[in-house]
Amino acid sequence: MNTVRAIIRFVRQCAAEMVQRFVLAYYGFDFWRIRQACRSCGKSVWRRVLTSGYNAYCERHGAYIPLGVDFSGQPCFPHGIFGVFISTGAKIGKDAVIFQQVTIGSNTLADHGGSQGLSPVLGDGVYIGTGAKIIGGVTIGNGVRVGANCCVYGDVPDNSVVVASPMRVILRDKKMDNRFFSKEDGRTLFWQNGAWHEET
Repeated sequence: MNTVRAIIRFVRQCAAEMVQRFVLAYYGFDFWRIRQACRSCGKSVWRRVLTSGYNAYCERHGAYIPLGVDFSGQPCFPHGIFGVFISTGAKIGKDAVIFQQVTIGSNTLADHGGSQGLSPVLGDGVYIGTGAKIIGGVTIGNGVRVGANCCVYGDVPDNSVVVASPMRVILRDKKMDNRFFSKEDGRTLFWQNGAWHEET
């Protein structure tokens, strides 16, 4: 019985994979075309098929851009959607330029006051550099440039540039231990010289 269930599960996974590949190939592996097709299908079986392909496309690029994100026009992803995370409910204006590893996320902390759960609203012509984070119910004006690795958590007026703080170097008196530790089966392991070692 378990073998039959495993075979059925395998066949379903293969069928889903084939459907996803078909959707991606049919729409030319074009993020925007697949997204627009999903949004224009209404509540049909074809929408579920397209959504499956869309989600697979995002997953393969390590991205999360749900259909609930409101784009005023097609954005530009110069390096693709690799690592881009955008919360449901975010609003993004026309001609946005979004580089890789960008997060445009809502703030879901209970103690954050009035903006809990709100997503960012971005104006037209916003340029967001690599690794930038825009968090909470903030409004980013038209023509704003957000520099690489900035963390934006307040409103930004039109035609502004947001930059990260200058780099600081903090010297320590003792040698730093930067090994990566992990717990596995009750053991503490660390990575060193290309292999895992158990801490004694």
